[in-house]
Amino acid sequence: MSHIVNTIIGNSLAERCSGGHKLADLSRGPALILAFSVAVGVSGAQPAFGQAIAPAPIIAPRAPASTILPTDVIPLPTIQNRMTFGENMQLRILQKLPARFYFNASVETSFRLETNVFQFPMKRILLYKLLPFGPQEFLQENIFQQQSTLSTLREASRFDTVYRVLPSCTGGWTLTPRTRVYGTFFTIRDSLFHNIRLNTDIYSYGYGVQHDFQVGQRGNLQADLQFRELNQMHQHSVFDFLPGLTYSYVATPRTVAYVNALMQIRGRKYFQAPTRELDPFYTWGVMHQRGRWTFSASSTFVQNFRRQFGHHALIPANNYSMISDFEIDRRIIPQLPGLQAFVRAEPIWNMHSHNRPGLAGMDFRLYYGLRFSVSKPALTSALDSLRRQLEEQEVEPPAPSGPSSKPSAFISPEEVIADQPQPMHGFISEPLQTAGTARLDDNLVSIHPAAHVRVPKSAFVQEVSYPIAQSAVRLSAPRTAQQQIEEQEDDTQ
Repeated sequence: MSHIVNTIIGNSLAERCSGGHKLADLSRGPALILAFSVAVGVSGAQPAFGQAIAPAPIIAPRAPASTILPTDVIPLPTIQNRMTFGENMQLRILQKLPARFYFNASVETSFRLETNVFQFPMKRILLYKLLPFGPQEFLQENIFQQQSTLSTLREASRFDTVYRVLPSCTGGWTLTPRTRVYGTFFTIRDSLFHNIRLNTDIYSYGYGVQHDFQVGQRGNLQADLQFRELNQMHQHSVFDFLPGLTYSYVATPRTVAYVNALMQIRGRKYFQAPTRELDPFYTWGVMHQRGRWTFSASSTFVQNFRRQFGHHALIPANNYSMISDFEIDRRIIPQLPGLQAFVRAEPIWNMHSHNRPGLAGMDFRLYYGLRFSVSKPALTSALDSLRRQLEEQEVEPPAPSGPSSKPSAFISPEEVIADQPQPMHGFISEPLQTAGTARLDDNLVSIHPAAHVRVPKSAFVQEVSYPIAQSAVRLSAPRTAQQQIEEQEDDTQ
């Protein structure tokens, strides 16, 4: 104990001591301090300073020990995965569910490193509250009071590792493409490696209604009203009304920003609120997807008003908190897109609590773990969204225009096969199919085994074969002028 007295009190209060009460004197005689403390505790005699023993300082009662933050149990806005149903979970049994029914379920298992599990103020501030008259006040306490002081100091800035399991499930029914009713359930289990007295079990169940309002082409305003009961181990159950508004804006197909305002109206029993506290939540954030990676950042400012409810409040003190979350997650297996690995940093700033233990100080949490989720969207809303997208993308057909001049390299069919377009005929006759060639007296040119077109009679033609596919296509090409003159001379002879 002498070592603790020297290191904690000596280092933190050296600037507060002057004259004959220097902490250097304490460091020279730790054995004397310990012997004096034991003597005071046993005999109750006053110290040789000739001063009366100062009464033990009265510290405001600490808040109930828990590792659950306000944002852990509040339905804050989240960005739903844009994966299609078939991509997210290819199970036929889910496809047989009603079209208006939707659900999403997830389970998250994680470890986290936490720097201030008791949510205590800094040791320097805590010492001022415990020993307002300096180190001599510590010397005037009996041994039990000193042990209590040292035990309280040890809980400040206590580091620990926490294992968390968080399963949750929400299911609902779509009344209209924009209105839904739903029920929800979640539970949280926190297990600490060292400070096991802070282990927490909490579960909640509730139901509510949601309605969406389209705001422009990229914005959406969602109104939500939830009724839920919250139960925590070693604490009284509470009932909450949770009205809230969320505005989301799709900046790009992969980037979404949102703001949320939510009021937690807490009561003692079912549908008896507010009788314990009023807690407004203000949240803003942004999410971006790139391939199999997802990046998100959000912050929540919380105000807890309890003092106005007097003895009905579980903690008769007001306080504010700022909680930020910065998360990176990645899909691990492309064939199983619901499985993600994530890392999340969560700094916490407690304010306006007058350094009350359990509601003060700064905490930092670093999560790392796995998350698996599966969901089925309401097909009615999905079809309505698809219909709106098609209507927005639909354009009027272009007005008919006059014939336009063709490029010089374009040769019309009339210029190749006949003076004017000719109708296609049926199958060629059997003798022509057998011969496979065009006869001059038939005035036909075979371009396909099952079709032929007419050519002018005045043309002198010769047979030219071009292999196409499995049949030979016979084309008739006009003779040159030189060939015609030579033939005329031969006929004359």
